[in-house]
Amino acid sequence: MLFNAAMLRRIQQGQVLFHQGDPPNYLFQIVGGLLRITQINSDGEQITLRIARPGDLCCVAALRRPAYPATASAIKDATVLVWRACAFLDLARRHPGIADNVLSIVGDRAHEMLNRATELTGKSIEQRIAACLLRLSAQAGTESAEGIHIEFPITRFDLASMAGLTYFTVSRTLSAWQKQGLVKTGRHRLTILKVAHIVGIAEPRIGR
Repeated sequence: MLFNAAMLRRIQQGQVLFHQGDPPNYLFQIVGGLLRITQINSDGEQITLRIARPGDLCCVAALRRPAYPATASAIKDATVLVWRACAFLDLARRHPGIADNVLSIVGDRAHEMLNRATELTGKSIEQRIAACLLRLSAQAGTESAEGIHIEFPITRFDLASMAGLTYFTVSRTLSAWQKQGLVKTGRHRLTILKVAHIVGIAEPRIGR
């Protein structure tokens, strides 16, 4: 039913799916690839909100708003399902199960944003970076023999943006962690080598 009402669209790495401020005429679900969701804040700074992966609905909360609150761009070639917003809302009205799923997704996003706000105000620098790494590993990480490998082109600027810190602070911390054998970094790649230790930094009570 939902699939039959959707169009399939492919976007290349670096291509923008929608811009912050555009009218939310369409709803998107990722089938393959990864998207970076960013927002320009009131100070004109670009903030990385999250990495969207296959199965995610992009900016679903925008369906009841006048504009998309963020920009979505492909960080690797991606395929998305596309619904016209009016058609999707009509399906949701006629099929309560769809509406329930959308509300669940909106609730999860709100919970995620609340956790991020807590990280930015109530945690140390190392805790914020560790929490950011764990969030990224959950969004786009794969297990390997070494640990959890974050496979997309991640940069230290991305980490700094998500953690609400400067590039130099994140770079200095990751370099120290690499010397300790906790992570391994390279150009556009990062592997968490000791996941339990990073969890312990992010949430000391869990780590004990």
